Amino acid sequence: MDIWLIFRTIFLIFLIILGIFFFIVFVILRIIRRYHKFPIPSFMTRLIDNPIRRKFIQKPETVAKRMRLEPGMIVVEIGPGKGSYTKALANSVLPDGKVYAIDIQESIINRLKKRLEKENIANIIPKIDDVYNLSFEDESVDRVLMIACLPEIPEPIRALKELKRVLKPDGLISLSEMLPDPDYPRRKTEKKWAEEAGFEVDNQYGNWFVYQLNFKINQKKKK
Repeated sequence: MDIWLIFRTIFLIFLIILGIFFFIVFVILRIIRRYHKFPIPSFMTRLIDNPIRRKFIQKPETVAKRMRLEPGMIVVEIGPGKGSYTKALANSVLPDGKVYAIDIQESIINRLKKRLEKENIANIIPKIDDVYNLSFEDESVDRVLMIACLPEIPEPIRALKELKRVLKPDGLISLSEMLPDPDYPRRKTEKKWAEEAGFEVDNQYGNWFVYQLNFKINQKKKK
């Protein structure tokens, strides 16, 4: 029997078993996360913010460009992870704009601070904050970015309403999700959350696998 045929057969069986394993893990995690919302552990941010995603699927520069950033803007990113997308935001608002990287996990903020110090990036400000009660003045922020973050929040509509409070009247909030994140919501789900919080769609990009939605404040529902 052809040795290469045996090898290919074994390798194919291995891939099938591996695929089944990851599918089962994905389903189990999705069920758990559906009923028990909690922030993703800091060590798992590497799975979401990985080189394949950044280079081939969702480039940080593309995400920033879609947000129509301008020099001098004030940007808030909720759930910055390793900071790869945060850096793209910061580069887009130079020379005098700022990006506030917000998280509730001290380990993520501390790790990001070390990276910024090492790379000498001054216009990113990592801070621990509460998405339900942000330490920003009303109408003080130009843009908000949340990547694979909103579904982790137990009360997403409440969080979006708080973000609307700090957003300027002409500001934008950008939400992005990608499979196989176990918290992945369908596009229409995030649209529903945003609409209930007083936003309306400004622009949308991507497909069923990965998407980015930009929302602006619905002035008719502002009050």
